[in-house]
Amino acid sequence: MHLGLPQGTGSNLKSYSPSQLFFLMRLSYLQRQRRETQNLLDGGDWRVRLLNKALYSTFRDCEEQGVGQEAKLLMAQQEPERS
Repeated sequence: MHLGLPQGTGSNLKSYSPSQLFFLMRLSYLQRQRRETQNLLDGGDWRVRLLNKALYSTFRDCEEQGVGQEAKLLMAQQEPERS
C-alpha cells in the first residue's frame, strides 16, 4: 500500500498504527474521488459538497490520530490541478 508520501517524511508504513493507516488511506481515497469527479460534476452539486465535507472530517481524524503532517502532505500532493 503506497500512500504517495515523499521519501524521508516518515512514510514507513510499519510506523503507523492500524487506525492511523485507516484514516490516511481514507483521505487518499476521498482525494482520488474528488479529482475524478471534478470535471463531471458542478462545484455546487450535493455530491461534491459531501465529498468536501468527508475530506475535511477525515483530515481532522488524521490530526486527532497524530498523523496531521502526513495528511497535509497527502492533500498537497493530490490537489486538483487548476488551469
